[in-house]
Amino acid sequence: MVDRLLLPDDERFDLIVATNVLLYYGVFEQAMAVSNIAAMLRPGGVLVTNTAVYPVPPMQASASYQRVLHTPERYDEVFWYRRE
Repeated sequence: MVDRLLLPDDERFDLIVATNVLLYYGVFEQAMAVSNIAAMLRPGGVLVTNTAVYPVPPMQASASYQRVLHTPERYDEVFWYRRE
């Protein structure tokens, strides 16, 4: 979480999926993780997670959200954040 993968611009990712990971972090650790993820994304790249986080720049301040129903009682929540 503290380490940062420094990628050249042409090697950054369009999409990063982090499910069942960020929920184990507190707010501060989530902010650090999202900052590191943003550094690995290309501008316009997307982070998909099943945990709502407080995005930090250069991530957009708001998330898109979708609830995916498996049954009337069971569902997953999916959030996605775009890098500016």
